[in-house]
Amino acid sequence: MADSRWRIASTLGDGTRPVLDPALPPRLAKRLRGCLPSLRSKEAWEKQPRFPSRTRMAAGGTAVAALSVLWALVSGPLLVWSLPLYFLGLLAQASVVGAAGLAVTRVRPRSLLPRWLGGTARRRSWQAFSLSFVPATLASWFLALTGPEWAFTLCWFVPGAVYASAALWAGWWWPRGDRLAAAHADRYLVPANLGRHGADLLLGVQRTIDTVEEADLLLGDSFDAAQPLAVLRAEEWRIASLLHRHRRIGEECLADSRDAVSDRVRAVLDQQHEQHEAVYRELAARVEAIRDYGATVEEALSAHAEWEQVQRAEERRHELDLLLAQVGSDGGNADQLHGEALNARAVREARDELIGRALEAGRSLEPPEPSKV
Repeated sequence: MADSRWRIASTLGDGTRPVLDPALPPRLAKRLRGCLPSLRSKEAWEKQPRFPSRTRMAAGGTAVAALSVLWALVSGPLLVWSLPLYFLGLLAQASVVGAAGLAVTRVRPRSLLPRWLGGTARRRSWQAFSLSFVPATLASWFLALTGPEWAFTLCWFVPGAVYASAALWAGWWWPRGDRLAAAHADRYLVPANLGRHGADLLLGVQRTIDTVEEADLLLGDSFDAAQPLAVLRAEEWRIASLLHRHRRIGEECLADSRDAVSDRVRAVLDQQHEQHEAVYRELAARVEAIRDYGATVEEALSAHAEWEQVQRAEERRHELDLLLAQVGSDGGNADQLHGEALNARAVREARDELIGRALEAGRSLEPPEPSKV
């Protein structure tokens, strides 16, 4: 296979990214792509407790919000009736809000937390906000007592409304990606579904997809990537599904071989192991063909980059020639300019030839007919 430099990294760093079923509705697929850190294997979801963290967050957020609304409604009459009881209730409410705010920053799995809360400074800001219920309430007193009557009524209820909204947001909005990923766990595959060798194979397909997407962006109308991308994305899901089944069957064979009770059983399992290896070799050959196509597209990209650089050099040379014509007496070096133009034309022709090869390779990028077993 021709040497190729992959220039676009996976969305998850240097590793294999999850694969979505191409039959997913576009809107649902977009939402799942927006919560990639929440995607886990179906087996991992099935091992979750029956009362998972996302349910606890929803229940806790609703409870804290209800308490905040209740406090906003009863704090006024309680203040008029008994000042000590009011401050006791204020401290109790502040303790509940603070404990809940600190608890959500330690929730597991970490995918339940929004991305912006990953930084230490932002996490501390959220914790400070959670612990500031009493200062916020006292500040609302000052605004209420120094302003008109409508401001008094408004500011009295502001802290309760703000903290109730924050609790509902933390309880229901933060875990939305986790709930979505759990509900559609059978419509995507993650690297854990494929095993280390399977994930390495799929990475070659995904890097080819990234390369073709880059070519579509950089080469414009001279490179039609619609059909190759459609084939590649369908192949990505097909290969990932086959690798998932391949891994599952391999684990079953390995478990049976440990418990084999006779040589006859071991012979059957050895034969199945050979078939298992043959399947992997067939998949590896298919991925190799896809990688070869990606290398062809990469060559076209390199030729395009070379052509762009030569174009810039030609334009700069033309400007330099004009500058020499202005400061010299011989009108510039026209022969050298002519040579530069010929060089640029040759580079463009080479680029066009390589793009044509990439287009031809894309038209032949079709999956082989499934063999009958």
